[in-house]
Amino acid sequence: MSDSVGGLSAVSLYVQVAKNEPAEVTQFEGYDAATKTEAAWFQKQAPTLTTPDALLKDYRSLQVVLSAFNMSADIGDTALLKQLMTQDPTASSSLAQRSGNPDFLRFAQQMSTWQPPPLSNPTSVAAIVSQFATSNYEASEGQQYPGMQEALYFRRMIGSVTSVNQLMADATLTKVAVGGAGLPQQFGLLDYSQQVPILTKAIDLTKFKSPAYVDQFVEQYLIQNQASQSGSASATGILSLFSGSGASQGTDLLSTLFAGSSSSSGSSSSLLGALFSTTA
Repeated sequence: MSDSVGGLSAVSLYVQVAKNEPAEVTQFEGYDAATKTEAAWFQKQAPTLTTPDALLKDYRSLQVVLSAFNMSADIGDTALLKQLMTQDPTASSSLAQRSGNPDFLRFAQQMSTWQPPPLSNPTSVAAIVSQFATSNYEASEGQQYPGMQEALYFRRMIGSVTSVNQLMADATLTKVAVGGAGLPQQFGLLDYSQQVPILTKAIDLTKFKSPAYVDQFVEQYLIQNQASQSGSASATGILSLFSGSGASQGTDLLSTLFAGSSSSSGSSSSLLGALFSTTA
């Protein structure tokens, strides 16, 4: 798929949309038939969805709700959804807390109290419809511009993330973080325990409190995404993690990152070889 439509690059479109996404979403709601139809169905059904089981049995309404919370992929996992809707999300033993997934937590916070039912509140229903429309709009943009859906989602959500572990519990946030930091696609070949220190070194979560920094970071992700699709991505991004303090300190950092596991010197070399491989 082309990285530009109508002469606009993905970065140019992002800059345009980021200025006023809510207005773009409102326009989208007005002309996208599928979004209007499903939102209308949900709004009609919402007062009748008075228990978790009732929502789980109404597939169309469930689609709207899960899409609003970036959980569409979980629609078939009834056990997971029921736990999130019946457990106290503030309890340390709850799935919402144990998972570390920010989407699960947001969903549980809004959908776990059923006396009165959360969907009996018109304000809550309106908020879900708005989030659903936003999700559909971003998905539509992503179909035209590779990476745009993830970029817009990251822009909306990254401000609420407070730890690398929380970020990595969300696959979409992680994808943008990896690309925006300039890490190669082969980063995904590493074990989780090896990814965490590298990503911790690569990004400073406190900087995402600045909208200007978020936009700059997302634009870098879009550029990196385009490069990876064209096969021109290189390993320079990950090398930057270990630069800036001298070669010896960079070597010390490499040793720190790959120490503590069962990796020997040879296996560490193999790991780095996988990271810098340019094979498809």
